[in-house]
Amino acid sequence: MVQRNEYKIELMINDKHVHRLIIDQHYKENHSEAMTDELIIDLVKSINGETFQVDKETELYQYFVAEPIFQEDRPYRLVLLLCLYDDYLGVINAFRVDRKD
Repeated sequence: MVQRNEYKIELMINDKHVHRLIIDQHYKENHSEAMTDELIIDLVKSINGETFQVDKETELYQYFVAEPIFQEDRPYRLVLLLCLYDDYLGVINAFRVDRKD
């Protein structure tokens, strides 16, 4: 079973109110030295109120990517899902990306 940590949060993403954030711990497989749940929470809070293009939609979820998101002048990518029948945002993966200057 994949571990997922759940946090209470108040956000508006893609015009949907979100009250919970669920972070899949998949990011720790390759990015544990640079990523933490706390950093991911800060990154997610920074996109509050934004709308993103949906890459894939099923009956239950919308999947999309938020990139770049800057924290301390470093760019990150969040791979997210928005639950259509419940009030949570899921973080599938999170990692730093190369700066495109």
